[in-house]
Amino acid sequence: MRTTTTRRAAALTTCGLLLASGATATAAQAASYRGKTSGGSSIGFSLSGKRISRISTTVPTSCVETTGSFATTAGAELFQPPGSFTVGRTSKVKALQPAAMNQAIKATKNYTVTTRTAGRGRIGGKLAVNFSYLRPGASIYQSYVWICSGSASFTAKAR
Repeated sequence: MRTTTTRRAAALTTCGLLLASGATATAAQAASYRGKTSGGSSIGFSLSGKRISRISTTVPTSCVETTGSFATTAGAELFQPPGSFTVGRTSKVKALQPAAMNQAIKATKNYTVTTRTAGRGRIGGKLAVNFSYLRPGASIYQSYVWICSGSASFTAKAR
């Protein structure tokens, strides 16, 4: 009987601790930030502690064909790197994602995210993305390699 009472007390104590830690986790939820990039696009991300995640924006991007004609094209590329990034540091990450400049066909995007505090509760930084893709030519023996690069700076404040 005494063992059962002790086990119940231990179980209740454990449940109480789990509930208390859940309340602490709820209080430390991510803050939503919104702002503008140097390219004029809106940017949004979440800040939890010193980590930024769920970055979503577009960056001005230019592409050049490298196998003869050196044709160029320009547009906007979706910037949504996976993972989280520490404020005050430069981080790099790769992801296989659809590329707008490649007709939404997947390409390996190389992201660089540099963030800093910008005073008065704001966060700023620089965003860069580059990728390449192969486009088939008129014959089966001809193809075109395109290399693309885009970057923008940003500032954002909590909503």
